[in-house]
Amino acid sequence: MKTRFLTCLFVSFTFLAQAQQGSRSRAGQGAARQVRSSAPATPPEPTIAAARQAGPGSTVTVRGVVENGPELGQLRFIQDRTHGLALFSTTNAELQALVPGDSVLATGTLKNYNGLLEMDPVTSVQKLASNRRVVATEIAAADVAKAFEEGYEGRLLRITGVTSLATSANTPAEALKGNTNYLINGQRSTPIRVHVASTGPAGLVDKTPPTGPFDLIGTLSQFSPSGTGGYQLLPRLYADFSVAGGLPVIQGEPVPTAIHRNGFTVTFQTINPGTTIVEYGKTTALGTTVNLPAATTAHSVELTNLEPGTVYYVRVSATNAAGTSRSAAVPMITDTKKRLTARP
Repeated sequence: MKTRFLTCLFVSFTFLAQAQQGSRSRAGQGAARQVRSSAPATPPEPTIAAARQAGPGSTVTVRGVVENGPELGQLRFIQDRTHGLALFSTTNAELQALVPGDSVLATGTLKNYNGLLEMDPVTSVQKLASNRRVVATEIAAADVAKAFEEGYEGRLLRITGVTSLATSANTPAEALKGNTNYLINGQRSTPIRVHVASTGPAGLVDKTPPTGPFDLIGTLSQFSPSGTGGYQLLPRLYADFSVAGGLPVIQGEPVPTAIHRNGFTVTFQTINPGTTIVEYGKTTALGTTVNLPAATTAHSVELTNLEPGTVYYVRVSATNAAGTSRSAAVPMITDTKKRLTARP
């Protein structure tokens, strides 16, 4: 009888110990789950859409790719995959140093400036990377009015199939002037504005827009004291008038100039800037190549050490970010006459 009692007592103690151990184990697991669930979540990527939703007076942090440089003065526009935002400062050196393709993290307070939502002041700018692709939203010129609205503000647009720019008097635009509005295909509801800071060889001021169909690239801004309407496209540089999709496009055939017994200079023109490549040889197989890396529309390469009175086949090409334009091989001939030397 004692034996059965002791056995039952031992089993009871064992069951109690196991139950207590299981309880501690489950309690420990619960605590672990509680610790894991209380760990801070990874903050979401700062989006421009969220910042725009917060509105004027809000201090926000956004991440985006820069669309423009100093050709729009003290404004820098940035965009992410869905939205754009203006950043403005007269004192922030980091902001003023930014160029297109810079990826940045910016913090500041939003304000409404004549309808344009902009970050001003900009309290901090952190450059994260360079040479990021700046993607423009493409829209046909026939539908451009649909893009002149709040959802596109601050974004880079590419208007395809533009046929002309006109002055406010609806006359053809010629030498463009700074701080002046022009009309896309003569439509008053879709103006562009040339910034006074877009000067120099690559700028817009004093340049004449191309004739015929071209693409027009720019950032959608807004200027309206009432806060409604007043949308305008801000092209940045003359390269924003994109003919033939931006390809260099060789105009006519390459031409030999300054011909002499041992060489000549090959010249040709392109519609858009590109680097210069000249290939030449005594047959259409060519064989020798000269490269000039500077982008230009007026191309000139001097070929020397050639044989007198000999036909050389010459092919030229030009390359830029849009691609390469290439001519056919053209025959050119050196002179047979000796250069005259002045008598003593």
